[in-house]
Amino acid sequence: MAKNENAGLSLNSHLKPVHTMQFRWWFAVALWLLLLISYIDRTNISIAAPFMVSHGIVTAAALALGNSLFLIMYGVSNIFGGYLSDKYGAQKIALVALIWWSLMTLFTGFIWSSLSLIFSRILLGLGEGMHWPLNSKWVKTWFPAHERARANMFWNFGLSMGPIITGPLVTWMILSSGSWRTPFVVFSLVGLIIMVPLVIVVAKNRPEESRFVSRQELAYIQSDKAQDVAESVKISNVLKKSDFWLLLLNWSGMATIFYGILFWLPTYLIEVRHISVKMTGVWYMMPYILMTLCIIATSFLSDKLMKRAIFAAVGTLVAGLGLFIGTHVSNIVLAMTLISISSAMNGVILPTIWSSLQRMFPSKKVGAGAGLLNGLENIISAIGTFILGVSFNFGFTYLIAFSVVGGLCGFVLAKKGY
Repeated sequence: MAKNENAGLSLNSHLKPVHTMQFRWWFAVALWLLLLISYIDRTNISIAAPFMVSHGIVTAAALALGNSLFLIMYGVSNIFGGYLSDKYGAQKIALVALIWWSLMTLFTGFIWSSLSLIFSRILLGLGEGMHWPLNSKWVKTWFPAHERARANMFWNFGLSMGPIITGPLVTWMILSSGSWRTPFVVFSLVGLIIMVPLVIVVAKNRPEESRFVSRQELAYIQSDKAQDVAESVKISNVLKKSDFWLLLLNWSGMATIFYGILFWLPTYLIEVRHISVKMTGVWYMMPYILMTLCIIATSFLSDKLMKRAIFAAVGTLVAGLGLFIGTHVSNIVLAMTLISISSAMNGVILPTIWSSLQRMFPSKKVGAGAGLLNGLENIISAIGTFILGVSFNFGFTYLIAFSVVGGLCGFVLAKKGY
């Protein structure tokens, strides 16, 4: 496999895009904005949760159950969302998903009980899960193979920038307005009023459908296909190989840590580290600032070396080590630095995991493949998220152990040539 990658790279190394052939990167920016809004909509509850509990609207147990059910429904939705994108096109499914999750974000701003919160999280997961596999389908179609890690970098920025914005902005919205409901209403309107028109104009299924893509750029996009599997390969054939399942375990080992920190860091800081509400917004940003830097560095290095799995393997193991030490030291600055590094390793995993996935599946099936990978990963991650919500001590141990399994699977993939 490695030989094919290198052959594909050398074959097309002389092909350089001219100055006018750049719309695909503006398209990548649009994908970033779409995932950014998605992540703000799903993570604002992390900041609002302590207010919901203190006001007697919901219980901590309901939040734990709601967040886990969100991930399960998100995972299931990934699977059929990827299938639907292959059948009906990514743009149509993106519009359905965006409108749905924006309305469910609005609904969350008006919940009145623990039961209504759980219901809102389930429905939000249903909408947001459809969106994720679309990005892989778009990247596979819109970018040549040797640019895909960088293309994945753009939309993955939404995942890291979302929490960076969520921390201080949502905290400010709640404190200045006096209501935890405000950010849910505001961001639901952003999705409906700003993002829906953007998807209609920019996010075409294929570059040849866009009036902004020149013939030169289209030829360049289609120039580097040597490393991809043949379009005749069936999804069942891919799933019979160990490669996909190793990729799933590698990704799940990191994602379990990432989602645990994503949903429970503010509560952990308040209840265990006794940090003030205002300071949680500051600390909440730190993992994602580092993660953004990791995404950039890994994307460029991975495309340059055409190596994917070794980054994912090392990153997952570092995540587990950082979380282990960070949850056992007493100094808050050192603890948060290490926990932040642990979460930031997701930035090493993301562009490489999705580049490997886009290589495994043919273009006509990459949506279904991405949906299956991310869907199963989210269902697996829901277990760790729930355990962490019930017990920080036992939950962190579970997260760390799983990261070791994931890292070892990544090394096996690296040996296979990914």
